[in-house]
Amino acid sequence: MTHIETTTIIGAVLLGAACGGGSQLPSQELAQSQASIRAATEAGADNYPEAAARLKVANDTVNRAEKAAKNGDAESAKVLLKDAQADADLSLALIRAKDAEDRANQAQRRLQNVK
Repeated sequence: MTHIETTTIIGAVLLGAACGGGSQLPSQELAQSQASIRAATEAGADNYPEAAARLKVANDTVNRAEKAAKNGDAESAKVLLKDAQADADLSLALIRAKDAEDRANQAQRRLQNVK
């Protein structure tokens, strides 16, 4: 085998290894979805069934995005990560709405006690 043939084969192997048959997750979308998931988790999504359900969907969607990227479909991964962020944001919004409702109910009870 000549030097050129050996170099070509090595180059092809290295290129294949670098590509890995897939692509990386879009980093900006991954960071945004992870931040939203973390915010919902830290806000206590596990304490609210509806919020916990949306957070589970968000985590499952991130897993689907990872699989899409691994299969070389970066565009689908990007869309899935945006969906995951939206689900995590919805989870956080549900938590905040429930907290606001609870505070409003407490305020109303205090007002009734004052009368």
